[in-house]
Amino acid sequence: MQYDETLSTQGFCPPGWHVPTEADWNTLFATYISNAFAALPLLSSGYSGFNATLSGARHMNTTWAWSGFATFFWSSTTHGSTKAWSHGMNDVDPSVSLYPAFRSNAFSVRCIRD
Repeated sequence: MQYDETLSTQGFCPPGWHVPTEADWNTLFATYISNAFAALPLLSSGYSGFNATLSGARHMNTTWAWSGFATFFWSSTTHGSTKAWSHGMNDVDPSVSLYPAFRSNAFSVRCIRD
């Protein structure tokens, strides 16, 4: 997929859905007080129904890493010309981390309904 600078773009999501913006992610995290406490309910072992799987990630087109330990999700919000915001979770820390990540990374994507 060619990266589009338009926030909340449909991209590869089905019609009527889009890749979440940072505002969308923050709305989700606010449901669980803040990103400081959101990972536990959002993981597959949690109670939210989001069911994030610790699938790992591929960084900078190298090897797949952190499978079974962490997962990362893309935001459609850019961070400069080569990065976009992403969020990481693991089963050790109850928080969801915020990272400006290179777009060449392979992270998970969750589409949300428009």
